Amino acid sequence: MADTLKTLHHKHRNGQSRKFDDEDLCTLHKGIFHDHLLQWCINIVGEKEVDACFQTMSQYSGLHHFAKGILTVSQWTGTEHKEMQRVFVGLLSGTVDDCVLVVIHSLLDFIYYAQCQQHTDLSLKVMEDSLKTFHDHKHVIDLWICEDFNILKIHSL
Repeated sequence: MADTLKTLHHKHRNGQSRKFDDEDLCTLHKGIFHDHLLQWCINIVGEKEVDACFQTMSQYSGLHHFAKGILTVSQWTGTEHKEMQRVFVGLLSGTVDDCVLVVIHSLLDFIYYAQCQQHTDLSLKVMEDSLKTFHDHKHVIDLWICEDFNILKIHSL
């Protein structure tokens, strides 16, 4: 993703389009959120606890309610990933340590901003700050579950 950020900066200077393509967004939703962030949280608090958080979430207009939880879903779509991301920090507040929430929040901020149809210098700066926060705090995940943080998709951020 660092290369993608550089590309966006370069496009901006040249007046070209400044948005992430579908492949980049798929990598963020499935590769980063679902395959890593969600799995880290499941490893930290347990599969049943994360599932229970989604099941007991209050219904609210405009938010997807995972009444059967997330463990029963066999095939995920980008829309479902986005719906999970919208409530993920709130669901895990009080369930995981605050230091873990910082890691979750920073990655989700990056993902949210990546979805913008057009980026400004400010939005790119916020994305860079989110990545810096993540990299400054990712050792927390090392402490909880990872023996080493050698994950290709994370290194590409």
